[in-house]
Formats: sequence, C-alpha cells, structure tokens
Amino acid sequence: MITALRRLFGSAVGKFLALAFVVIVGLAFALGDVTGNSSFGGIGGANVARVGNTDIGLGELRDRVRMAYNQTREQQPGLTMAAFVESGGLDQVLDQLVEGAAFEQLAEDMGFGVSKRLVDGRIADLPVFAGVSGSFDQARFEAFLTQNGMTETQLRRDIAQQLLAEQVAAPIGRVPAVPPAMAEPYAALLLEKRQGLATFVPASPFAPKSDPGDDVLRKYLTQNVARYSIPERRVIQYALFDRGSVKAPPVTDAEIAEFYKRNAAQYAAKETRRLAQVIAPDKKTADAIAAKVRGGASLSDAARAAGLSSSNTGDLTQSAYAATTSADAAKTAFAAREGELLGPTQTELGWSIARVENVTTTPARSLADATPEIRAQLEKNKAEEAVVDYYNAVQDAVNGGASIEEVASDRKLELHETPAILPSGSAPAKPDFALSPDLAPMVTQAFQGASEGEGQLATLKQNEQFAVFAVKSIVAAAPPPLGQIRSELLADWRLAQGQKVARDKARAIVKAVEGGKDLPAAVRAAGPNIGNVQAIGGSRAEIARDGAQVPPELALLFSMAEGSVKTLEIPGNRGWMVISLGKVDRPDAKDIDPEQVKGLARPLGPAFGNELVAQLATEAKRRAEVQINKDLLEQLRKELTGAAAVQ
Repeated sequence: MITALRRLFGSAVGKFLALAFVVIVGLAFALGDVTGNSSFGGIGGANVARVGNTDIGLGELRDRVRMAYNQTREQQPGLTMAAFVESGGLDQVLDQLVEGAAFEQLAEDMGFGVSKRLVDGRIADLPVFAGVSGSFDQARFEAFLTQNGMTETQLRRDIAQQLLAEQVAAPIGRVPAVPPAMAEPYAALLLEKRQGLATFVPASPFAPKSDPGDDVLRKYLTQNVARYSIPERRVIQYALFDRGSVKAPPVTDAEIAEFYKRNAAQYAAKETRRLAQVIAPDKKTADAIAAKVRGGASLSDAARAAGLSSSNTGDLTQSAYAATTSADAAKTAFAAREGELLGPTQTELGWSIARVENVTTTPARSLADATPEIRAQLEKNKAEEAVVDYYNAVQDAVNGGASIEEVASDRKLELHETPAILPSGSAPAKPDFALSPDLAPMVTQAFQGASEGEGQLATLKQNEQFAVFAVKSIVAAAPPPLGQIRSELLADWRLAQGQKVARDKARAIVKAVEGGKDLPAAVRAAGPNIGNVQAIGGSRAEIARDGAQVPPELALLFSMAEGSVKTLEIPGNRGWMVISLGKVDRPDAKDIDPEQVKGLARPLGPAFGNELVAQLATEAKRRAEVQINKDLLEQLRKELTGAAAVQ
C-alpha cells in the first residue's frame, strides 16, 4: 500500500486517496486466504513473512501476486506469469504487503484508529458494490465476496488499512513547496551540461548465416519461453439480455391518474419571472442607480456608472425566488408588472434594486393533456424496475449454483460461445474472429479471476444491457509448436549470436579507450561493420523538456563519471552502444536566475513529500522487525514461474 502512495505522490497529491486497495476492488480483484494462525519458521510453515504481530500467509501472497499479474496484464495482454515474476512482480507485491502491515501497526501505536462506521461508509461508496440502480447493493456485495473467496473481515481490514494511511501519510506527504535555498542545487543540476561521444555496434552484421538445427532452436525456445508464449486464453459462454428481453407490465389509466394527482403542482397553472438586479453597498448609491433607471437608463448601464454590475436570474417561480431572497421580496416581485423597477430594498448583502425583465404564464394542464407525457414516464420507470428485477433474479440463480446453460435455457436466452480469446478479445487460432466492442466489460471481468464454470453477470451498458457468462475453459500460456515458429526462432537465434559478438567488440572498444586511445581510434581498430562516432549531450533541462522520454544513451551519459566510458545494450538483440563522457559543465547555483529557482521549488514539493512517506514506511518496518522466510519465498517463485511446486 505504501508503495502505491509513493507512486501517487510522484504525480498529483489529489490522487493520493486512490490507494492500491481501491484500484484492486475497482477492477473486481480480491484477496486470497490469510493463513495467519500458522507457525513461522520452517519450509512446511504457511507464512512467508512476519511483520511485528502480523503474519503474511503463503496463500495470501500467492493470490495477491495473481491479482497484480491480472491487473498488469490488462495493459500488457501478452504478459505471462513467468515474465511478471522474473521482472520483479513477486518481490514488489511482498514489499507492499510488508509495508502495509508495518504501517498499520505504526499508525495504531501512534493512537490512530478507524471506526466501523467509517469503514461502512467507504464500502458503500465503492462502485464495484453498486447495483443496477447505482446505489450500494447488499446482494452484489455478498456475491463479490463469494466469487472471490474472500471474507468480509478481510475486506474490512484492507479498507481500515487504507483509511489509516489517509490519516497519517497524507498530511506528511502534502508538501506544497520547498524553500528556494533548497531548490538551488536542483536548479543547478537541471542546467548542468555534458558532452560525450557514442558509437553503435550492430548485431546483425555478426549474426551467423547457418542453421543450427532443431535441437539448438528448441533449447533457445526453452531459454526464452516467455518471449514466444501465447498468453493465457479463455473460452467464454455468454447470453445477453436488455430491456427488450424483459416484458414490463402495462401502464393503467388508474396509475396515470394517481401520478397526476400526486404531482398536481407540476401540472397547475404557474408563472415564472426573470429579473435583473444590482446590490449596492449603501442606500445613497442604490437611490442614485434607481433614479437613473427611472430616468430611462438601463439597469446595467446605471450599475456600471456606479462601479457595480448587474446580474440576471433565470426563469424563477415565486417560491424559487423567495429561496434566494425573502418571502416578502418575492411577493413584491411577483405583484409587479413587467418592466417595473423594485427597490431599493435593504437585504443582508446590501441594498437591492431589481427590475422585472420578463413574465411567462403557463396555463394549467388537464389530465388528458398530461396523459401522454405521464404514460411515457411511467413506462420508462416500469421498464427500469422490470430489468432490475430480472437482473436480480439472474444473479440469484447464479449465486444459487445454476450453470450458464441452465440460466439461458430457463429464460430462453440465446447462448453464445467464443473461441479461446485473449483479454483484448482477439483469438490467436482464429484471426478472422471479431468480438463486439460492447462486450469488452464482460471479457475484462472474465479475465479477472473467474473460475471455470462459475457464472457471473456483467453490465455492458448502465441500466440498459447486461451479460450473464461463464468461463468454459482456460488455455494456459504456452509457446506454439516449434514447427509453427521455426523461421522466427531461427532469425532470433542468429541475432542473439550476433549480439554476443557485438558485445565482445563493444567491450574491446571500452578496454582500448581505458588504455589511452580516443574513441574514434578504438572504433577503427575494432574492425568493420561498426557505426560512426557521434557527438551526444546537452543540458538535463533540454533533454527532458516537455516530459519527453530521455533516450537511454543520454540517461546513461548523465549518470557517468567524468572521463569514463561504458557500454549500453540495445534491447531486442539489436546491438551495443559504447559511450564516453568528456566534458561536464556545472553552473554555480548562485548564478542561476532566482525566478528559475522559484519555478522549480513548486513541483519539488510532491517529490519531498514522496521521500517523507518513504522514510515513514522505512521506520515502520524497522519498528516492526520484519522477518522473511527466503526459502519459502523462493519455492513460491519457482511455483509461479512453472519451475517447481511449493511443498
């Protein structure tokens, strides 16, 4: 959780309250089992970590990693669990759990607390628990807990932890600005200029032309299985229903008459008025304005001459105007003729002068006149009520264990089935398959932890269209057969071999430069097929202008020591770069324009707030005396990547 806080402080402080838990709940993810009663210590134990008096269970960590993986996969559909774990996903999730538990204990030690009523309010506000009508739905809340294998206690604890973070960390992280003196070194850093040289050693000229055979390619595939694996796919069965699928009872004449009677004021004759008015600070000014208007000037011109301005109301009824002024003022205004000037009248704000600009009279509407409008409104209301009742009935059937086939058959809904699709809705085995974009909410929900055969409902269009669906089967992520991707594998293997040669040549160039040669001479000595030496550099401010992504070679240049030389691998086995840093020009902070320093001081506030929250989290972990079962963590890592199962 605190890790999420850090990221949020890095952008807008206003986003602070959108903590990790809300993101997870909003995407319909849930926690796994918390096995906090098991003993800590052996590989056979169920706890991966102990944070003060809190145990982090193996099941909880495993399920949290899967939740984080599913969430990340929405932005990266091709991501596999192995790649997610290898890129640090498991460690980051464990860090979040550890920091969250440590922070909760620190907050409680400091005397902060969260009431049940406050947790209730947060639950009621979460969109994931809203029913078809948009308000909190107890049945949907219970269904969410059941579908995700989660207890209400677990949910409430996560929300309580979030609320504690809001109480303690939010004020600490809200640093509006830093003093200019603290910003001076950062301003000098932005204006620092660096000049260097760079050359590119491509991999393709050094790639072998031969074919190493299937055994070598198969081994290469095994070593890079995540790169070639087709992500997990799911076959979804679904049936659609909308307002057209639900027959609403007809509207009767008696219901129309009752509605007309209950809303008699709406159909009675009424008068609305639009007024222009000015508020003067004293009676003398108000009298002068009124005299000019009565002499033929417009109210706006008379007010402008007195250094004031007039304002116009909309079309108001007498009661509406009374709510903004007083009952007596409204009575007077509605007794006056169109164009008549009212006042000056003393009010709480000053002396009011008003002019009746327009009078609109609407005659009464009879029951017969209002019937078409009332019938349309009641038909709409009944249709909405009917679809809500229908939705709830389907939800009850699903919660009761009915299969998707039974639900569709009982309600005479057409059952559809997708091929094995990705989260994007595409089907790798059927390139011509196209799923309607309207079904995207259902697909997203189906990839967020739904088990095979488990019925669920998805809202496709609020209050209009819905889907009841189930995941029929799950196709695990795996690479295609060797024969299908052999040509691609061969090309990639050749580039990988060429990359090794390019790396050796880049290292040889570095060694030559470190031995005293200049970079151009070292490049010439390395042989052909190496790029020309180019000058690179600039100031930090110019390189990162307008938030543009800094090229990797320039990012490296600004992290190097003056006079050093380094290599940089280009992703995708495209080659290597050799970069040497020559001149570094660091301006004196005292010579910088003070306005530049002030401009930098403002955005530095959130960065300092970020650092303060990070330090608070570090202190929380220190006090909690965190213990990690590294052996069990490593076994879980192997299980998630497919290398082994946890014993």
